Amino acid sequence: MPSAVELPLVGRRAELSNLTAALRGHCARLIVGPPGAGKTRLIQEALRISREPCVFLRGPVARHALLVELARQLENCDLARIPALEDATSISLKPAVLNALRRAPRCVVIEDLSHADPRMYRFLQELYYVPRACLIVSSTSRDRLGFVRKLLWDPREEIRLRPLSRPQARCLFEAAAEAYGLGPLDLEDFRPKVLAAARGNPGPIISMCRLAAGPEYRAGRYIKFAALRMDALAAHLR
Repeated sequence: MPSAVELPLVGRRAELSNLTAALRGHCARLIVGPPGAGKTRLIQEALRISREPCVFLRGPVARHALLVELARQLENCDLARIPALEDATSISLKPAVLNALRRAPRCVVIEDLSHADPRMYRFLQELYYVPRACLIVSSTSRDRLGFVRKLLWDPREEIRLRPLSRPQARCLFEAAAEAYGLGPLDLEDFRPKVLAAARGNPGPIISMCRLAAGPEYRAGRYIKFAALRMDALAAHLR
């Protein structure tokens, strides 16, 4: 199966401008959208443009796991009194991580945060107010944030990724089809099925084009991609 390729960030110009400005201004942002909406891609592109130093974490389920990963990624984190991260306590890790961020502020990106408890909220609240540090959180919905909703409550800090318009979705499909070498194939039947199943969600569009590039889905010039498979994939990514 062909590996992932870099595609243009279609239909997210305003969102990209918003997030890039937030990174450069060291301001917090909450990015909300369903799976496959392009939250990760948006963050990566904004970081590339802004060139802000960052640490990147994905969905820690507890504060301790977050502290361990931050301590691992922050190069200037003073762990002299902590012989092994695996055995460290949250009480010892928390000041070490916060002091490291104060000495060398970073953008802290936490993807797919959900059901944060009060301890996670209190730590992120302290991080939020570290000068020149920047907190970026993504989630499928504000309701899934748990107690962190109390921290990222300001609508001005929220970037909501809505479905692409029909022209934007088609533009992304054409770019993905070209990137994955689908041009020689008959796309007249495949294209409308992909766009209908994706419903403006960029993730399924890209994934279905990537899968269609595999030889197991080809019969001459035709793509034998079952509508059922399209719907299942699109539903999974939403």
